[in-house]
Amino acid sequence: MNVDLQSRPGTKRERTRDQLLVSAQELLMDHTAAGLGLRKITTHAGLVHASFYNYYPDIPALIADLAELLGATHAIAMVGLCTGVEGPAVRFARITRQTLRIMAAQPSFGRLMFDVGLPVDRLGAELRLRLSLDIADGAACGDFRVADVELAASAITGAITGLALDVYRGHVSGAKIDLATALLLTHLGVSPDVAERLAHERVTFPPLPTLPMRWLALPAPSPGTDKQA
Repeated sequence: MNVDLQSRPGTKRERTRDQLLVSAQELLMDHTAAGLGLRKITTHAGLVHASFYNYYPDIPALIADLAELLGATHAIAMVGLCTGVEGPAVRFARITRQTLRIMAAQPSFGRLMFDVGLPVDRLGAELRLRLSLDIADGAACGDFRVADVELAASAITGAITGLALDVYRGHVSGAKIDLATALLLTHLGVSPDVAERLAHERVTFPPLPTLPMRWLALPAPSPGTDKQA
């Protein structure tokens, strides 16, 4: 796994919490969440066992935080794609392509999402919120033609999650990501020619996120928020 050396320094508490999360991620490359134990995580992290309880009440709480970190890391990986972009159809195409590219190029993310027992709905909820906003905007401006925004967001979120799983499993080739994106756009009422153009747009994609993930590797939270375990 690639280590991100650009993390914020953070407080000692924040660094130690990230240590526990990094330890869990590294162990999950060979174990499932059910196979993790407090001592296994703390020993791997080089920490005193009792210190775990300063951050999490139990292993499920750590797993929930890791699932939230996965969703937040995905959201941050999409930010550069949407900066200065006008039009929900363009945003949708870019975010879909980047999401599936992560699964094709970084299979460790696919393992965390689908194989180790993390709550996959944390990423699904983040995708659904983004899609609901974009589909509502698209319906309002005429980019999309859908009968019900929430139903469309749910269906498309499920389709993207299913595609992500198939790309990770190797059932769908990474070479078909753009074709899949065009297909999803047509399901949102975009004409086939426009869907093809948007799905094959030349984009300078930002670097893909790497593992292990850390809260301190993400931008600092806005004033008034407190991300504590």
